[in-house]
Amino acid sequence: MAFFFRTVDNGIKLSSLLSIPDVTDVHTMNKITSDELNRLVTHEGSPKASQPLGHLLSKIFQSFTVPLPDVFSLKIPFGKILYRNQRINEKFSGTSPDTLVPLYDTEAKAWNWALPVDPPKNASSSRSGADSEGESEGESEGESEGDDMQKATHEEIFAAFLNALAGCLAASQPKLVEMRFATSTWSAASAQKALPGSDIKRKPDLVLSDDISAKWGNIRVSAELTHSRYRPAMRLGKAADTHAYIMMSEQPWRRFALILSFTDEYRHLRVLMYDHSGGAVSPRFDIYQQLDIFSHIIAAINFGSLECVGYDPTVSFSKIVSPPRFKDINCYRPIRNAPARPSTTDCTVAVSTSSLPFPEDPDGVSSSDALESVVASDSSDSDSTEEGPSGSATHYSMDEEHFPPPSLPVHPTATRSAPLLSLASQMPQAEMTESIYSVTPLPSQFPYSAQSPEPCGKIHVGQKVYTIRRIIFASRGLVGRGTVCYLATVDDEDYIIKDHWVVGKDDNVVLNEIKMLELMDGLPGIPKLVDHWVVEQSDGDPDVTRKYRQKERRSTRGTSCTHVRLVLKPCGRPLHMFQTLKEFVRALRDIVKIQQAAVEERQILHRDCSLNNAMILDEPEGSEGFLIDWEFAVRIASDHKYPIGGTGTVPFMSRGLLNQYAVLQQEADLESKRKKTAKKKETRGRNSVDKPKTPKSSSDSLALPVSYVIQGYADDLESLFFVFAWVCIKFCGPNGMVRERLPNSLVDRWTSLDLGSCAAFKITFFAYPGEEKCLTDQFHPYFKQLIPLAVEWRRVLVDNMIHPVTFDTILAVLNSHLDKLPDDEELVSAVDMLRNDAAILTKHVKGKRIASDPPSVVAPKRQKSHHSDTESDSASGSDA
Repeated sequence: MAFFFRTVDNGIKLSSLLSIPDVTDVHTMNKITSDELNRLVTHEGSPKASQPLGHLLSKIFQSFTVPLPDVFSLKIPFGKILYRNQRINEKFSGTSPDTLVPLYDTEAKAWNWALPVDPPKNASSSRSGADSEGESEGESEGESEGDDMQKATHEEIFAAFLNALAGCLAASQPKLVEMRFATSTWSAASAQKALPGSDIKRKPDLVLSDDISAKWGNIRVSAELTHSRYRPAMRLGKAADTHAYIMMSEQPWRRFALILSFTDEYRHLRVLMYDHSGGAVSPRFDIYQQLDIFSHIIAAINFGSLECVGYDPTVSFSKIVSPPRFKDINCYRPIRNAPARPSTTDCTVAVSTSSLPFPEDPDGVSSSDALESVVASDSSDSDSTEEGPSGSATHYSMDEEHFPPPSLPVHPTATRSAPLLSLASQMPQAEMTESIYSVTPLPSQFPYSAQSPEPCGKIHVGQKVYTIRRIIFASRGLVGRGTVCYLATVDDEDYIIKDHWVVGKDDNVVLNEIKMLELMDGLPGIPKLVDHWVVEQSDGDPDVTRKYRQKERRSTRGTSCTHVRLVLKPCGRPLHMFQTLKEFVRALRDIVKIQQAAVEERQILHRDCSLNNAMILDEPEGSEGFLIDWEFAVRIASDHKYPIGGTGTVPFMSRGLLNQYAVLQQEADLESKRKKTAKKKETRGRNSVDKPKTPKSSSDSLALPVSYVIQGYADDLESLFFVFAWVCIKFCGPNGMVRERLPNSLVDRWTSLDLGSCAAFKITFFAYPGEEKCLTDQFHPYFKQLIPLAVEWRRVLVDNMIHPVTFDTILAVLNSHLDKLPDDEELVSAVDMLRNDAAILTKHVKGKRIASDPPSVVAPKRQKSHHSDTESDSASGSDA
């Protein structure tokens, strides 16, 4: 079990930065992700003649420079046109299957592929039968040839078409095959059954992945089909938001995620891009009219470097080890993905490339070519997004004669780096076997423990290349810092590499943590900065999200992020991985001392004391507390006023800070209502009615005014108490033993999605004596020895909002209880754990014996599996 809490950053509505709860139902996740992106999605209008792809796609696909053939010249064997209608059959009547025919009909202005134009016949099926015909510009679509041609879903037809288009492009332009890292295939299988790899059960209509079983942890791009017009607030847009959230959570090393959106009778294509600053939507393109643009998009996604679909070329992973398949490693946040299955041979891995991009929005979206901006209510989840029926998708391959397979890997000296999607084996030629396969080393394959210490990848920091040993922390979500921490090594020495996105563009903001660490150099309990790097893209420019936005709107001002890496020493373990109660309390005491030294000796305030930032460092003479993440630290101001950005992590923020935030939130809401009322009065009486902007769209009104809060070290000391209480309620023992969920616990109330209620709960907690018993009753029995400490610590903080507590007061409390804790708990804990393990093992063996007894009635396995799948699908809800 792991916990992720988002800090409050400058320039973004507070409601979009609260902790995302661990929910799995579709509608709740759609609401959360839409709120997360509120006013942070930019939309492009019609592209200029000088930039036909528009700003976003021109930046994203900048590295893709292969000249493409004219679509009119693309040929396909007639037998490979899998879905045909009456027009196609009549046009090519008598044509042999091996005869090459145009993929596009210039006379009919339609593809020689029976793409659907009508919506599915009913809500439970999107299949196009031989008797269904729909007219679009003189074309009858949806009729398949012959009785033996299976009926197919809209998703299957589109997946096969995109694969055919990619095959035609590769056949006409050999350079595409030469540069391709591995075979990437569009699949519609996930439209029928939730894509594995996440607890959130979603069914993307199409996914692009290598020749492996697709999972959220390895797909490159997803796509959504809807018959209706595109509206960001409709169910399609909400589903795309959630898909992007899952993709970025399960692949946190990505720079951004791409989702294709086919709308308006499936003829209009938009590319949706999501990164840590929000989202951007490309202009719409007609796939029947703007052929070269459409083919360019598909070619760049299928054949371009992984930089074109959101991966970072300065990070690469390779499957060198097969560690035990852990489910939950308490040290680290588990990223759930099953191991990849190779396609053919049994070689050891390979690497590939990948990278980034991101765009923006123009002044208006009112033209017919721009994004329609119509507000749909939250209850409009029933908008017409069609769900495919149950059934299996079929993958089709082209003849090798006309559609050549991926080329052999490049010479090993021509190295290519890439993230998790290792798209081609790059092994020494001497080790080559008859064929190669693509391998995706998924996160669960990375060595998370000392039992599997082999390296799993490479990461660049400037010109130096470090070997990644394991991922020790990965944050989740869309908007935010996107922090990933790696345990890495170079020259046989271990380091922590912190890879994250810093809000801001100026050096004084971007390099703030570097500056703070340099100022505190020499203080005990603080990380030592070894190196840092503002990450660069393949063109040498700094990796900044603002570069991909055509225009900055007021609601997106201050949200641009810069990609930064820090190399730090030494390596510690999380606070909740304590081994004894005494070590736990001693670490808390040491963290208070660290804060005191920073304030009194260097005049620096940390401002973000949370569970994720509290560590334990093992030294030869014993363990000690360690405080990391000084990104939001500041030089102490005389008036103690600081910008709201990074003033704390919500569940651990002091009630004084939360109260100030709640007031700011209320003021922002009132100002927003006042402006809406004033605008209604202005437009009253006009003939034309302005369409309101979609909530997710960027706008020229600030989502939250840049404000300041008063904050002191007493707030950090109160935050540490909340960290202490969180561990005692959420955990049940040493070494990260997580407790079963406690309904309606105090710490759950402190993690409210509403800042006002969160502040009220914390104020009430200190104001009413009865809350003291509530706290101690919720402590797990393992922590019962710490109840006296909890009671005294709470009492000294009661008046903290009026009379700030001092370091000496908290240190006295902690030291007095620290002396009372036994030193031999470690031995007792070890014996207890061995007994528990023995009991679990005995129960497991006994259960196996019972299970091995032949049952009197054996249910068919197929029926049982089908029943399980049905339950899983129904539980996942209707999914776009």
